[in-house]
Amino acid sequence: MTTIETPSASGALSAPVVDTGIIDVDIHPLPKVGLIDTYLPKRWREHIREYGVRTTNGLQTIGEYPQMYGGAMRADAWPDSGYPGSDLDLIKKQLLDLHDVQLGVLQCLSPGGQTLNPASQALNPELGAVLCTAINDWQLEHLVYPEPRLRAAIQVTLDTPELAVSEIKRVGSDPGVVAVLGLSKTLEPLGNRRYWPIYEAAIEAGLPFQFHLSTGGGHANTGTGWTSYHTEYHVGHVQSFQSQLLSLILSGTFDRFPELKIMFVEGNIVHFAPLLQRLEYHWKTLRSEVAHLERKPVEYIRDHIWASTQPIDEPEDPAHLLEMIEEFCPDNVLYASDYPHFDFDSPETVFPRSFPSELREKILRTNGQRFFGLEVTQ
Repeated sequence: MTTIETPSASGALSAPVVDTGIIDVDIHPLPKVGLIDTYLPKRWREHIREYGVRTTNGLQTIGEYPQMYGGAMRADAWPDSGYPGSDLDLIKKQLLDLHDVQLGVLQCLSPGGQTLNPASQALNPELGAVLCTAINDWQLEHLVYPEPRLRAAIQVTLDTPELAVSEIKRVGSDPGVVAVLGLSKTLEPLGNRRYWPIYEAAIEAGLPFQFHLSTGGGHANTGTGWTSYHTEYHVGHVQSFQSQLLSLILSGTFDRFPELKIMFVEGNIVHFAPLLQRLEYHWKTLRSEVAHLERKPVEYIRDHIWASTQPIDEPEDPAHLLEMIEEFCPDNVLYASDYPHFDFDSPETVFPRSFPSELREKILRTNGQRFFGLEVTQ
């Protein structure tokens, strides 16, 4: 098992500095086959080799629907050996250097404890925890420490809170870590009190949360059951983000944790605005049920809820994109490239030509400075 001596390995790192470049909140590294095994104790290497990894769909190597061609990766992002996102030189060439990314946040979705799905974390929490630890150590050692423009959002076993808290305490203070990574589909809505100890641990470590759109979760993938087609599933993906937003606000979680910051990653932007309008309308007539709330529901957005651009919404009239961002919160939208996936959004081309330059700069830089608690430069 590889062990990282965090103080010495990360000693050269200081707080990220973003002044003239941009912040990319959505980069997906993927280690070479077998590499993560070197970070696992012998017991768990043998366990996986003999028994595999149990997931909610019964199949270890695929999701709820067949994987997209090439793992949904850009053709030019494949290194000579390994997978897209595993080669630091390619990440520098195709993203950091080319687009002047001064802070790129790694969100490693596979492999690792979170790819077991939350239900499976609960079924075998110790395995989920050691896989999260392994992937966190791998991305720090192989990507973050050699390249200070990269930082990690760490995996945790969200549905086994005591193990999640332990991992945050183990590595959350490392200067290479800037966020805690969660998946959008959880066993319970995120406002449930089972998650409160994790929020408390993250706040103590000074870390926000990035919840990435996900499959799995142990439940049907819509509010009415299972879908028949991948297209149906793909379009309806964002229902999970909507449910999570409502839960976090109405449960009073943000009143309990006024420093808690949540980012929803890779689930578009414009659908949040009409959801908030509907929430405001019904809160006015049903507010006696949630009398514990200290503010109007929409007032929690600016201080607590962020959303990323990827995949950017492209209405026929570009003005409609601007309208929806303004209605959601223009100070709480951040740029996400989704590198190295095929639907990568370049910061040079992601916005319509008519997009206001001041808002563009907010999304590319200053909004992210505020989210990650960095010094805000003008």
